[in-house]
Amino acid sequence: MAEKITKDTIIKSLLDTSFSKSAGGTSLSDVAEALGIKKASLYNHFESRSDMMKQASASCAGYIQGISFIPSEIEAVAKKYPAETVFKGIVSRYVKMHEKSPLFQIYTFIESQKYFDFRAAETVRERNRRFAQQISTVLECLRALKKISIKKEQIPGIALWFCGGINDFLNIHLLERKQLVMQNPKSGEGELFTLQSDDKGIEKINSLVEQFCLLLQT
Repeated sequence: MAEKITKDTIIKSLLDTSFSKSAGGTSLSDVAEALGIKKASLYNHFESRSDMMKQASASCAGYIQGISFIPSEIEAVAKKYPAETVFKGIVSRYVKMHEKSPLFQIYTFIESQKYFDFRAAETVRERNRRFAQQISTVLECLRALKKISIKKEQIPGIALWFCGGINDFLNIHLLERKQLVMQNPKSGEGELFTLQSDDKGIEKINSLVEQFCLLLQT
């Protein structure tokens, strides 16, 4: 088994272990035990626990950088549907992406590390910046199609406001989701992260999206 151990498998084990123990409470021994190897074997890939955490944060940042939080065909979507439907679809996509592995573990890791690790904090800021930038693109498309009534100069501020509200909801939603996950014993690879999506949670945020879209028409 030791021959198959790579940096990526170690980082995955760290993220999985941190999900239940927290990043700060996860030791090298915890990671090694989860992999079924000796703690000393970890030093073949990382100089120290600090180095492992550093590279894990970099790995998380790279994964998030490759994600688009809105559909690639957003212009076509904006043409086809009213603003309310477009934003409800984006919010549902955003929440469900974070409910699944590996983004669920990544989100939990960087959120718990952001107060202690500059790299994790930067990853959170970059994720929020990119999300707001992508929402700005959606607003620009809808404005050009005359489906919302806002001024161009208002778009950046509205995007930040919208994303802040969605992320506040996401924090609470994933906390509740994590509690549910932790109550279900793991009996197979990835099973903890394949629970059905909580549509009731989506319904709650959709009511706020409806109010948001009404404001875009004033």
